[in-house]
Amino acid sequence: MEAPVRVMIRRHFLGGALGALAASGAAHELKIGMYLPELGLAFDDSLDKARELGVKHVWFNKAEGEREIAEMSDAEADRMVDRVRRRGMEIFVLNAGNPFKGIHLEELDLKTLPDHPKFSKELGELTRSMEIAARHKIPAVGAFTFAWPGEYNASKPTWPMRWATRGGIIAKVDEDKWVKAFRIVAERAERHGVDVALSMMPWNYTNTTGNFRQLVEKTGSKRLKVMWGPADNLNSGEADVATTGFANIRPYLHGLHLKDLHVIDGANLKFEYKPLGEGDVDYVTIFRKLLKHRFDGVLSLATHFRPASGSQVEAMQINLANLRRLLDRAAAGA
Repeated sequence: MEAPVRVMIRRHFLGGALGALAASGAAHELKIGMYLPELGLAFDDSLDKARELGVKHVWFNKAEGEREIAEMSDAEADRMVDRVRRRGMEIFVLNAGNPFKGIHLEELDLKTLPDHPKFSKELGELTRSMEIAARHKIPAVGAFTFAWPGEYNASKPTWPMRWATRGGIIAKVDEDKWVKAFRIVAERAERHGVDVALSMMPWNYTNTTGNFRQLVEKTGSKRLKVMWGPADNLNSGEADVATTGFANIRPYLHGLHLKDLHVIDGANLKFEYKPLGEGDVDYVTIFRKLLKHRFDGVLSLATHFRPASGSQVEAMQINLANLRRLLDRAAAGA
């Protein structure tokens, strides 16, 4: 069994001035988490594997062996949360499926938006996750931010524009629908006393830090946070994600979704996933900034790439080992 991550992270501060900080108890530790579905294991097995790797903080969108999270009774939700906590682990984001990930914003009408069947259904699922989170003092629930036109099929008609403009120009009519939808979400989050951590992906409207900032500022709610995905931002044309991107996103950070990739031809959406630290994302700079600002959220490991074995577990182990090395480098220069 590998040593617990928090023990390993303590080593990042042993030496020189950082060693003195560690000795005085003032050294800052970054929390390590994991998106469990990327292990490709049954729920309990994924929890056991994460614990074996020393990971305490977890995130998932379903729990095999139970009903869909949004359909759970309080007793079923209690049992799901207990399966995590009895292992000494914590849920830092709770997703009831993937709300709004597959809904195209162009499908919605501003006047009738709350009554749109798919939006209403997934808003209800998101609201149920808020109820469960509030019951168990889970700090945030997860959601996505609607799909650009033509996504999830081969056409992707707006991709060249989105790449050329570092994330895309959002038409006023679409911005109005987007903001209205998330004002509804934010009102419900406020009512339940939880935050909503919005995911980033190239196919959704929060594909870049600039677009996320546009949404959160127009919405005007402190309940909207972000699961920052630097690799997704980079893949969407945001080349300065580790610098300007960090400045955009810092006030709203709930956690980071860690994966890496190499952009081959951005305008034509040609890229390949890589092990963490072996792609184009400047994670050392990002981690140095997180240490400087004493970030208290979670670095959540993902994978996406596959090693020669094809094993998702091995991919996660590689990314965890690489993350430790990147944190060593960041701390050495922090």
